[in-house]
Amino acid sequence: MDRLLDRSLATHDPRGFFTCVYRAVTVRVRDGIRAAEFDDGERMERFDVEFARLYLDAVRDHGRGRPVPASWAVTFDAPTRGTLALQHLLAGMNAHINLDLGLAAATVQQGRPIADLRDDFERISDVLAVMVDRMQEGLARVSPWTALADRVGCRFDECLSAWSIGYARRRAWDFAELLAGAGDGHGALVEEQDRRVARLGEQLLHPGMPLRWVVAAAAVRERRAMREMHDLLLQPL
Repeated sequence: MDRLLDRSLATHDPRGFFTCVYRAVTVRVRDGIRAAEFDDGERMERFDVEFARLYLDAVRDHGRGRPVPASWAVTFDAPTRGTLALQHLLAGMNAHINLDLGLAAATVQQGRPIADLRDDFERISDVLAVMVDRMQEGLARVSPWTALADRVGCRFDECLSAWSIGYARRRAWDFAELLAGAGDGHGALVEEQDRRVARLGEQLLHPGMPLRWVVAAAAVRERRAMREMHDLLLQPL
């Protein structure tokens, strides 16, 4: 993750913003395991590793020109100009929570009742929710987007209207339960979920008019604060 962050800063690539917040989440979960905050620390470590692997494998495969899930392809192929940090962050969260979180849960609990994981699943979802709240508050402070959007009559929250952490975490658990009940025949379920998540990612990254004009104008100014935003998002949760 550190190498990805260094590369995004060197190339002014806003897709690195998701890596910032996800690195902070990973560190927070690690600290929670060490502090015995989870019912089963060993299981949560496997869960956290599997969750991260799905993202890092997608990054690696995309970089090598290999196929990746559609939801990640939409995120990785997003334009680096004319888009906001918030859009890239939410697109990454969309793919990682709406697709990867349920997949990781079902994989870790393979052969065991998925219900046994529910409490720890909710705890890691709480960490993600805290991260999303801090992400929104932090970007509102360092990005010119909020002020510019207000001047033209748009609301900052409009860009968030298509995506909700509360809704996403509920759907992620529903998806995990579906996968656990499907056994070896879960491939079609994953493909269907991936298509739905990819469509939502497209909405986040390519909003309609007039919001698209506002986003493009704000993105030009936002790039100047890239280092400041990276540093803010990397702060421990």
